[in-house]
Amino acid sequence: MRLLFTMFLLLLAVCAHAATPHVWLDTDRGSIVLELDPARAPLTTTHFLAIVDEGFYNNLVFHRTIPNFVIQAGRVDANGNQRQRNTTVASESGNGLRNVPGTIALALPSANGQTNRNGGTTEFFINTATNSHLDADFTVFGRVVFGMRTVNAIGNGTTYSNSFPVRPALIRRAVKSDGFPIMNLHTGAWYDPAKGGRGISLEVAHAAGAEDGNPLLVVYWYDYFEGRQIWMTGAASFRYGDAEVSVPLTLTEGGQFGAAYQPSQVRPTQDFGRLTVRFSGCNAGVFRYTTGYGNGEMNLVRLTVPGGERCAD
Repeated sequence: MRLLFTMFLLLLAVCAHAATPHVWLDTDRGSIVLELDPARAPLTTTHFLAIVDEGFYNNLVFHRTIPNFVIQAGRVDANGNQRQRNTTVASESGNGLRNVPGTIALALPSANGQTNRNGGTTEFFINTATNSHLDADFTVFGRVVFGMRTVNAIGNGTTYSNSFPVRPALIRRAVKSDGFPIMNLHTGAWYDPAKGGRGISLEVAHAAGAEDGNPLLVVYWYDYFEGRQIWMTGAASFRYGDAEVSVPLTLTEGGQFGAAYQPSQVRPTQDFGRLTVRFSGCNAGVFRYTTGYGNGEMNLVRLTVPGGERCAD
């Protein structure tokens, strides 16, 4: 009985972890991934996710940046116009979460020197220092799990006297995810440390002429089976914010390299299997496969990054 109870608690813990919501802020300075805390800030998390789902934060800028304090967004768009949403949420301060570097909190309005604890709307800030004086009123509801380098770069930019950046960072999109989102940064070569000669090249792209549509995950998988080299390819559409994509695979055989190549020798086998891709961060991911050569799982690590990008946080 005790064993069953222990297994039940473990199952609850796994489910709770799997359900942890993330939000990807895709900015023009780099990606910021937030992990929210619905257990300790349920009202604020629900409020924030509803705003994200509306697309409200898309094309807004970080309009207030103060070095060694905060970067703040949620009100001003790329043209300097004010964006309004009237739904409010009460403060959940005192939930055990503190305003320390890398945490996200909901901003509050003030009048005549008094903070309106029930007036939180759309504005949020990310702490770049320990701001204990904010703990009494301002609800911390999550933390940055990737992108503090980007946060700090935004926070250290040049500003006018009112803390408005001279060159404000643009939030191109804010999207919800149930894990680490698949992003353009995942484009590159990946290899399996457990099996030499196995690897995958990934490309996050758009179909030519359909740049405004959903992105594609394109896969080129090289491996070997029974002493011979095999190649599998595939592509699948997904939505920004997805943490997992399942890609149908085509096996290509018969072709030879160089002068011996004959197009008639190439034999593609459609629907040869599927590869399911899920990343645990910028540099690592789990690749589960079901193919005509067997089923299994690969824990791959990155070999290359796109030009001009960095995975270091």
